[in-house]
Amino acid sequence: MKKFIHSSISTLVTTIFLSINYLTPARANFTFDEVEIDQNQVIAMAIPLNDLQEYSGYKLMILEQRSNERPCWRESETELYPILVEPLLSNLNFAGICEEATDNNDYSIRVDDNDLSVSHRLILENVGDEIKLFGISLTGDKNLIGRTRGISDGIMKIFLEPGWKFTKRSYEEKVLGHFYFSYDSFTAKQDAVEQKIAEIEAQIPDFLEMDNNLNREQEVGSRE
Repeated sequence: MKKFIHSSISTLVTTIFLSINYLTPARANFTFDEVEIDQNQVIAMAIPLNDLQEYSGYKLMILEQRSNERPCWRESETELYPILVEPLLSNLNFAGICEEATDNNDYSIRVDDNDLSVSHRLILENVGDEIKLFGISLTGDKNLIGRTRGISDGIMKIFLEPGWKFTKRSYEEKVLGHFYFSYDSFTAKQDAVEQKIAEIEAQIPDFLEMDNNLNREQEVGSRE
């Protein structure tokens, strides 16, 4: 019974999902493409700034672990947020081991295969006792990309919001050093559908399982 309900829910939600995306125009082709990278081998950080002019703010930095020869960063071993990060780039030649991105020439936003490096910029803001990473358009529209889940005086790990991931820019099949904060609305909607199905299933009463077990016992009894 529960299996039947799951199948019906999945069919209904998928039908709605596909109907919506059927109306979505085809993606445009751009000069730059993107390639997938291992999400566990890359990290975004919010670095507090304090200079002689008493400016306070945060700098965005991305690190990618390119080889396992030695670690590029260390994270605090705690379940408390924010997660503090220690880059391990000092006093060593990390070429070929670690890749570092520290300014707008090194990273940008890509949405539905559209490179938004010209029309959008990335900023870090202190909002509600945490640091949030936003993508801001030329018209001032904001999109939340990630957050630190807390605030500290140290370097903090940025957790990407659902639907966002790290990718790298490529040109004519050559992978470049430029990072993308990439968002795919199709994948994001699909993840949302699966999450909704799981939430609905969790609300199905346990007695349906009991009813299934009872039916199976009756079938076995009738055969005997």
